[in-house]
Amino acid sequence: MKTREDTLHWVDRKGRIGGIIHWLDLLLLLAVVMLMIRTIIVSWPRFDRKEQKDIRLEILVLGFSTDLAESIAIGQWVKDQASGEFMGKIIQKEAFPTQVKARGFGELNKPALFEKQDLILVLERSGRINEREGIFLGKETIRSGQERLFHTLYTEFPGKISRISVVRE
Repeated sequence: MKTREDTLHWVDRKGRIGGIIHWLDLLLLLAVVMLMIRTIIVSWPRFDRKEQKDIRLEILVLGFSTDLAESIAIGQWVKDQASGEFMGKIIQKEAFPTQVKARGFGELNKPALFEKQDLILVLERSGRINEREGIFLGKETIRSGQERLFHTLYTEFPGKISRISVVRE
């Protein structure tokens, strides 16, 4: 008849492996070593390829007041309201409909006050492209279809990022 000592000849009577370390201590030691290795792997910096490129955004502003649309001009910087990041500089602006009744400064022309225009703004800025996570303008990822609240120095407006393109050199 086999006894415990015959089957586990590498564990002594006190439960020590090879007479040196207890089996429970060995398990705890292995768990600590695995935790240390996992911590090192998680904290190690990634090897993602990051590129700085010029990026163009097309922002669609629907149903905007014509007076406010006039205050947005080419050359102004646009900032995201929530994050405070600069989204880019306006390089192109198109308004639809193009024929709008002009209203003088301080003039009370009620039909002109309630006219709406749709705007397409093209912004350009350098951004970081990360293969896994997307396009970053500052700290925040941008994606097509996002609706955000933007502002220039003079005007605040809601807009939707309709297209993003990377400028080829």
